[in-house]
Amino acid sequence: MRVGAASIAVFDVDGELLAVDNECRHVGNPIDDGLVDSGCVTCPWHGWRYDLRTGEHLTMFGRRRGLRTYPVRTDGDYVLIEVEEAE
Repeated sequence: MRVGAASIAVFDVDGELLAVDNECRHVGNPIDDGLVDSGCVTCPWHGWRYDLRTGEHLTMFGRRRGLRTYPVRTDGDYVLIEVEEAE
């Protein structure tokens, strides 16, 4: 989904909605079709893995910047994502 200039992926992890940037830090491919297991998503393009609750990068290639996470809440049938401008 697009929110302004941001592309955001929303995942349902055991009934909890989690939102992160929809852009792998490797080469920028979308991650919204990635496999989700144990609260983590694996990029379908090259296998980079991220914790969906924290955005932390979990791949063995060393410490790298993770994904930005966004607060999510529901209001009836609507999913609301809080997006603030990055500093």
